[in-house]
Amino acid sequence: MKKYIFLAGPMRGVPREQSLGYREEATRLLEENFRVLHAMRGRELKETMPDPKGAVIRDKMDIDQADIVLVNDSYTNVSNIGTAMEIMYSWERGKAVIIFGEEHLHDYWMNFHSHLRFKNLEEACHFINKMFK
Repeated sequence: MKKYIFLAGPMRGVPREQSLGYREEATRLLEENFRVLHAMRGRELKETMPDPKGAVIRDKMDIDQADIVLVNDSYTNVSNIGTAMEIMYSWERGKAVIIFGEEHLHDYWMNFHSHLRFKNLEEACHFINKMFK
């Protein structure tokens, strides 16, 4: 049975095609070995969540189901509040938290509440495919 992986990362302040692009590329790199969950599922073309609370509820349910959380930390000057919450929520539930990107490389909270960090998506996915399948 495949393990679940949740793709976390900023959405607010990131163009939809860019935020979705990371999730599509990560899915392509991981779907052979994992069941991939992400916050934009069903919302690819436009926002369809009638209340923002619904997005948080579903994200938390997805994280609860996930074995691994892959976090995108490659965007500058965007809101990272939701991503930080996803990291902490994941850490508190004993999920493997893997970050790629270096925008908040020296952030105490992100570093404390994560297990590994890679420079880019490809390196992170290669490691995950090799070590967790």
